[in-house]
Amino acid sequence: MKIAIIGAGFTGLSAAYQLVKEGHAVTIFEKDPNPGGLAIGYQEKGWDWTLEAFYHHWFTNDKAILDLAKELDFPVLIKRPRTAHLVDGKIMQLDSPGTLLSFKKLTIAERLQMGLTIASLRFNPFWKPLERYTATAFLKKTIGKKAYEIFWEPLLVGKFGKYADSISLAWFWSRVAKRTTNLAYPEGGFLRFAKHIADVVEKKGGKIYYNTEIQELTANGTPQIKYKTGNAKLTTENYDKIVVTLPSFAFLKIAPQLPETYKKSLMRLKGLGAIVVIMRLAKPFFKDNTYWLSVCNTKAPLLAIVEHTNFMDSKHYHNEHLVYLGHYLPSDHPYLDVSMNEKELLQIFDPFLKTLNPNYKKSLIGLKKFTVPFAQPIIPVNYSKMIPPFDTPLPNVYLVNMQQVYPWDRGTTYAVELGEKIATLIND
Repeated sequence: MKIAIIGAGFTGLSAAYQLVKEGHAVTIFEKDPNPGGLAIGYQEKGWDWTLEAFYHHWFTNDKAILDLAKELDFPVLIKRPRTAHLVDGKIMQLDSPGTLLSFKKLTIAERLQMGLTIASLRFNPFWKPLERYTATAFLKKTIGKKAYEIFWEPLLVGKFGKYADSISLAWFWSRVAKRTTNLAYPEGGFLRFAKHIADVVEKKGGKIYYNTEIQELTANGTPQIKYKTGNAKLTTENYDKIVVTLPSFAFLKIAPQLPETYKKSLMRLKGLGAIVVIMRLAKPFFKDNTYWLSVCNTKAPLLAIVEHTNFMDSKHYHNEHLVYLGHYLPSDHPYLDVSMNEKELLQIFDPFLKTLNPNYKKSLIGLKKFTVPFAQPIIPVNYSKMIPPFDTPLPNVYLVNMQQVYPWDRGTTYAVELGEKIATLIND
């Protein structure tokens, strides 16, 4: 079959790899100059490795993507970095039962209550009954008032804003059940891994068009796309099957034939955008080697501070120390506006950052800002009834994106799983 895949993120790459193995004629269309999707990377002068625009890592139980890396003989590094929470202005390591039991802001009884509640979720294999409840309602009743107010309330509000009280307990369960203390990372960066998959796809006969925008997708009997590469003329081409891996709102823009009822069903699915400012420093930001800091403070301008080079060695980045300043925000938030540059954002973040490292600016080498309008799906109760199917109202046109990975949270391993699932569906 002649198959088009729109998007060269890990879903598109995974689907393409599985389909070319079965002998199909596959073409991927990607608007960016490189593959990777939300895991896309870039490289500064002097760096041996690329860095992701938005922080990424794998858990050691991310089976789909780790199996793919193994199959393609791509090296993966596994380490145990230090992760911590910022509570009342202090950095506290709380990434294991032992560190939780030593957390003195809670009484021993409160620590045990919180630990038992988290353990009951972590080792519960049945997520479906949980989706009827909100995470906030469950945690308020079970985890203890003080623990909820110190940890979970600021993290949920910080991540989801006005949607915090509507988030499904099944989503929270997935975050707890999935987490591992050891983390994995593709050697050389996610972009190098994405390019490796793309190279394999092309060696097996697949085609990839970068810098290519899809102008329109129609299905009058035969699926058809109109696309434009660079300054070239508009090209129209027919396919037997078309797989769309774009966010739902982007699919709606290119597919005018979609019926109104279907459009409304997709528009019901909400999401948040993301902002990241990457600081390049001559010295470490964190003195205690913290890799990931979750900010438990709803008044803080950031949700997370991630010092990538406390996970991967700074020698791969010309001995620079690389720090992500990140937040999830509504797509219309001023921070996501293209007119606000990285220096203006750092000015906003600066008073907060100085509470953690008063002298960080003295070693500042450079800044880079990245934004994306959709990075985190909002998962309300009973979300399983809202998930769009792969099949769309357009015959032989499929939609496959991060809003379908439920109950799990978005991530590249689930992108690979989605790619494998849609390839199986097409092959069957």
